[in-house]
Amino acid sequence: MARENTCQFAILGMLCREPMSGYGLRQAIERTVGHFWQESYGNLYPTLERMEGEGLVALDREEHSPGGRVRKVYRVTAEGRRVLAQWLCRPVVPHVERNELLLKLFFGARVGPEASLAHVERSRAEAEALLAALRPIDEDVRRSREGDPELPYLHLSIRAGLLGLEAHLRWCDEAREALQRLAHMKDSKTKEERYER
Repeated sequence: MARENTCQFAILGMLCREPMSGYGLRQAIERTVGHFWQESYGNLYPTLERMEGEGLVALDREEHSPGGRVRKVYRVTAEGRRVLAQWLCRPVVPHVERNELLLKLFFGARVGPEASLAHVERSRAEAEALLAALRPIDEDVRRSREGDPELPYLHLSIRAGLLGLEAHLRWCDEAREALQRLAHMKDSKTKEERYER
């Protein structure tokens, strides 16, 4: 069975908040769900056109940019809201993890602990930077949306990201220690072999 195109549901969810152009959708996705949901932006405009043909979205207005380009602004239709609500109530499709870091660590014995340690250190630095970026977003959302009925739902997704990153940092620390021990053992063994010659 073909995998469902979930891009349309991200679009519908965003358009339920306010009418937007394709460019506006792209920016909104990057600022919000883009921290945990990646969309192919090459797929965005064709999906919008298809959804307009299916009656899920409609042209709200056209805006003219200073450069003379016309930007189509879309709004969600009643049918689009119905389809989104239906999808939101369906069970989540199981996610198959594709984690290159773990795949490289799994086969790390082929190259030794140094390469694996470098991968872990890079991953840790990336997670620290993302955590530093996500904490102010969390604070800003809680402050700026106080009393908003969407806040508890937004906060749940942000908390998942924060806790996931914190757990990843703890795992990186454990992995670093284990790989440093392996590197030390390897160095000791190499020195012993030299002395035996």
